[in-house]
Amino acid sequence: MRRGTGRPGGRRFAGSATAARTPFVVLVVTLLAGGLISLLLLNAAVNRDSFELNKLQNETTDYTDEQQALQQEVDGYSAPGSLQERARQLGMVPGGAPAFLDPNGKVQGSPSAATAPPAPPPMTAPPTDPVVTVTPPATPPATPTPSPATGTPPTSPTTTPGR
Repeated sequence: MRRGTGRPGGRRFAGSATAARTPFVVLVVTLLAGGLISLLLLNAAVNRDSFELNKLQNETTDYTDEQQALQQEVDGYSAPGSLQERARQLGMVPGGAPAFLDPNGKVQGSPSAATAPPAPPPMTAPPTDPVVTVTPPATPPATPTPSPATGTPPTSPTTTPGR
């Protein structure tokens, strides 16, 4: 017999070893469950943020397209030909010879007034054939004639369209 075992053959009581392992097993299972839940929550947050990022990227693309369209519109308005046409519509005329001032106040060049170019001749429209409009004579609406036998106007059967 061995000392301290209390049983012949040196076997220890199996229940005490299981009881000593129980807190360790509970701790490991709790840590694993907590880790899995944390990963699940982290994955959900990443997915939510991914959808938000995708939405914001689409909005950025839309705003970039709109900005480019507006820039093209501004470029069209600021083109020299467009500016000249709009100035002409407003009654503006090209300026004459410019004069410049030196830093000491002396005038360089001889200024001249702007003169309006001659107005273009009025456009004459080619002769057109006169349009003949024929209107049919107005006829009064037809009124049903009374039936000689009953003295009441005849009735027409009513139909419902589509039936």
